[in-house]
Amino acid sequence: MTIDYTITIGNIVEITAIVGGGFLFLITLQNTVGNLKEDVSSMQGEIKKLGQVLIQMAVTTTRLDNHDREISDLKHGRGFIRESIEREYP
Repeated sequence: MTIDYTITIGNIVEITAIVGGGFLFLITLQNTVGNLKEDVSSMQGEIKKLGQVLIQMAVTTTRLDNHDREISDLKHGRGFIRESIEREYP
């Protein structure tokens, strides 16, 4: 069993293809990472806006609950409307 130390054109093409494929992989990976950074930064802005919308919805829900409570109190005679308004006006 002997080792063949000769370099053929096929070996050179194979090595060139492997090295070229490695460089192409690295370049593609760098572009992909750059695109992901841009996507994440744009998503962060959208998430902040979504957080503001959720806060506004919570405040609106609280206000509506307070209004419902006030209306319920008015229905039961508590609040500005008194249960008996007799004898207030002549």
